[in-house]
Amino acid sequence: MAVKDELRILTPIGMLGYSFDEHLYWTEIENGVDAIILDSGSTDSGPSRLALGLTSASREAYERDLKLLVTASANKHIPVLIGSAGGDGTNAHVQLLVDIVNEVVEKEKYRQLKIVTIHSEITKSEVRASLGRGEITPCGGGVPELLSSDIDDAVVIVAQMGLEPWVQAMRDHPDFDIIIAGRSYDPAPYAAFCVHNGFPDLGLAHHMGKIMECGAVCATPKSAEALAIVRQDCFEIRPLNPVAKCTPLSVAAHTMYEKPRPDLLAGPGGILDVRDSTYTQLADGRTIRVTGSKFIPFSPDQSSPEPSVSNTKYTIKLEAAKVTGHLAIFIGGIRDPIMQSQLNDLLVPMIKKRLHQVCTFDFDLNFKFYGQTPLIPGIAPQPAHFPTEIGVLGKVLAQTPAQAKAVANLAKVYFVHAPYPGQVATAGNFAMPLAPCDISVGPATQFCMYHLMEIDDPVAPFPISVQTVGRVLAPEEIQTNGTHPKEISPLEKLKSSRPLFPPSLVAPELTCFPKSALPSSVPLYKLAKTLRTKNAGPYSVTLDILFPTREVFELVAESGVLTRVGLAEMYGIGKEDITEFMFWEPALAFKATWPRRRVSGSWDDDDVHASGGHVGVMGIEVVVPAGFSLHGEA
Repeated sequence: MAVKDELRILTPIGMLGYSFDEHLYWTEIENGVDAIILDSGSTDSGPSRLALGLTSASREAYERDLKLLVTASANKHIPVLIGSAGGDGTNAHVQLLVDIVNEVVEKEKYRQLKIVTIHSEITKSEVRASLGRGEITPCGGGVPELLSSDIDDAVVIVAQMGLEPWVQAMRDHPDFDIIIAGRSYDPAPYAAFCVHNGFPDLGLAHHMGKIMECGAVCATPKSAEALAIVRQDCFEIRPLNPVAKCTPLSVAAHTMYEKPRPDLLAGPGGILDVRDSTYTQLADGRTIRVTGSKFIPFSPDQSSPEPSVSNTKYTIKLEAAKVTGHLAIFIGGIRDPIMQSQLNDLLVPMIKKRLHQVCTFDFDLNFKFYGQTPLIPGIAPQPAHFPTEIGVLGKVLAQTPAQAKAVANLAKVYFVHAPYPGQVATAGNFAMPLAPCDISVGPATQFCMYHLMEIDDPVAPFPISVQTVGRVLAPEEIQTNGTHPKEISPLEKLKSSRPLFPPSLVAPELTCFPKSALPSSVPLYKLAKTLRTKNAGPYSVTLDILFPTREVFELVAESGVLTRVGLAEMYGIGKEDITEFMFWEPALAFKATWPRRRVSGSWDDDDVHASGGHVGVMGIEVVVPAGFSLHGEA
């Protein structure tokens, strides 16, 4: 098979089931693409998918997206690759997507399609044997050692495959139409498609896949649909939404997203090294060309210039979750300022004490109050008055649904009727927005496995199978529904090309102060283009601060306001807990990573995505020297 000069890979959305613009999708397909590749999984939203068999989107949402993908595959013979089916990548969710594909083919009377599946579930006996041989280690900081009881408690175990099973599937079945795989390393299907089609540079292939698996999130403003053009010595990324653009900084910064560090990204088989990558803006002002990315393979049998990968065996990441009990909640509001003033010091301890006296069974209780004055250093004090209303979320964990709901009910009752000094409102202290206010949520879940397991063969743990869907149709039966978008008006074209957020809601890239009005110090958030925290896996949180210009980046870096000691004090951790702390010049950015206080999605976790932690650094003051200008090119 002759190798093409380039591969054109379309990703219409960063997560299957989240919907995308049909007009942009069909327009790019008419321009010609070699593959449609999507991710469908994540551990971002906690452990419930793995423990309870839930999917990351509804069946109806999968049906909507898959109909468009299947239509392109059936009528245009475009291969479709989908990783981490259903969100967690279990065998059941691989089959779910296969079933939907079959339904679309049958309903639309498309040609027969060849579907390849790759499963990723690992048996408990395999994991137990590997643990006994000392071949399993925690994946990252904050992850505890794996115990035999964790294996017993796991509802199902999946392993994250690298590119090798994908490559094997395409070699075994080169005439495939669609590949639907279980849990996959996000860049794996992209890298595998490149390798299979004669583009063997694993650095470029993995880097392209790392960016594309999120769609056009790397664009400004972030949007859904993206196109990658891969060549032997580079790749290019372009958003399809005409109001969005990629910039060197926006693309360079994408390896920061959800990762402990941005320059060395570990995955199955090795490390993606982007320290020497270059990002060049092309003449259209919307496309970025990337060169210089490298992939450093693990090398157990030879010395390596990188100590972190020398003498390291091939590993796959194991993911599993367990059910820890049953959860009930109650919600409401406190408006009385007298009650607000005594909420933390008097009412909460009193209510908890009374509940433990009345309820003789084991339970845990947690309160989250929304709207109280932030207690995070670095934020300016709030005005000296009580908030209009404090939102209350009570969470109860118990061994049965009835026990959890009983505690939630009593806790709510005590909030309504508890006496306190100075009380004047005796008809009830608690505004209830629902009836009933105490709600059974269902099983509580928790991650119990996020570990690396050594393997000898990167393909063997992932069974590959093939099936055909639909039936062989006579030529006159074959439909070509949906191959071309229907003609639409200019107004509809404008609507279909809107960004994810209207321009009025997109913050300016740079906060500019007139020189005459430049203050002597500026809060950090006014200097940042992006300031965010996010999960870096279920056990870690990572802080990203991206600056709009080199001058601002250097100002903050040289100011000394961001230090390990300062961050540790601000977030109540030890400075030794901060596993990554670095200013990263390619993206004009700062990054720090540390273990989460509570594992993502645990019953008492109040921020599953860890996306609210950035508030702590927003108010840090940066001294701006006289004559300094915040204006400049982003």
